[in-house]
Amino acid sequence: MRPIDIARKLDVSAAALRNYEDCGMIPKVARSASGHRVYTEEHFAYFVCIREMLVGFTLTHTVKILREVMARKIDSALWLVNDAQAELHQQRIIFNNISWKLLHRVGTPIDVKLAALTINDVSRETGIPVATIRHWDRVGLLSAHRCGGNSYRMYTAEHIRQALTIYALKLSLCATGEKHCIDNIKEGIQQFDYDDQSKIHEMTKGIEQYLDQTNRDQIKGISALYRLCVQVDTHHFEDQI
Repeated sequence: MRPIDIARKLDVSAAALRNYEDCGMIPKVARSASGHRVYTEEHFAYFVCIREMLVGFTLTHTVKILREVMARKIDSALWLVNDAQAELHQQRIIFNNISWKLLHRVGTPIDVKLAALTINDVSRETGIPVATIRHWDRVGLLSAHRCGGNSYRMYTAEHIRQALTIYALKLSLCATGEKHCIDNIKEGIQQFDYDDQSKIHEMTKGIEQYLDQTNRDQIKGISALYRLCVQVDTHHFEDQI
């Protein structure tokens, strides 16, 4: 099959196909006597899978997964997909905390200045990983109090609200396709109004739609991946040669 034929079928450019090949996402491609790429039905199946997966998964995830498929490590590939879904599920859990504790204001009284909360307490209250909270502290998004010779970070209930706000802004930027860099989030924090519940509701609604759509897109990508895995696992392509 010629690259142009596959490109037309998938409505992509031939350059995109070459990029997928350069990323190591498809099996090795043979060349014709004149040096042109010669794609097979197997390559086409990989390209179909790539196009479906890239809607819901990052390029990094997709590359790792398909390399496992090419190595005939089907279960390893499927577990990598499971990891990505678990990450999305964790984002949904954090979103629920954002919705309830910022919008509905239930749970931990975030307007009360509680002292002596550890980083694990903040993680447990928000669902945000400890490593993420520590990174935010390091880059200046959060400012934990130090005690014990500056060796221990101590937080208050206000930090819980701040952490949820940071994560909400990050997801909101993702939902609108904007880059969630530190500067953008810092700017968002400065403009954030906790009393403007209608604006918070609008933001959380957009985040929820984004997460729901991402989940749908991932499920579609997983379906395409599973079809490819079955073909690879049953030596379907070898049988066609």
